[in-house]
Amino acid sequence: MTPKPILILGGTGKTGGRVASRLTAKSVPVRIGSRSAEVPFTWEDETSWAPVLRGVKAAYIAYYPDIGAPGASTTIASFAQLAVSMGGHQARAAVRPWRGGSRTQ
Repeated sequence: MTPKPILILGGTGKTGGRVASRLTAKSVPVRIGSRSAEVPFTWEDETSWAPVLRGVKAAYIAYYPDIGAPGASTTIASFAQLAVSMGGHQARAAVRPWRGGSRTQ
């Protein structure tokens, strides 16, 4: 049986790319979630969410542009609810603060 991949959202970015590289080095299958991926994903297009979740066992979530952006928590919660409804996925959120200060001010 082929192991299910781990979805890495933002897998072409700095943090997600590191996670993907480390998992791949350990022979863990990954699926990259990005606009340019084989299965395209964007936070703005909810119709892209289910296809990228289909067949994965877990998801690593790196939210762009920033976890503190207005609406970010609602969007991430909606994505996590969809993931769970599609098969009880494990969700791990990577919270990387924006380096220039608070975007919520």
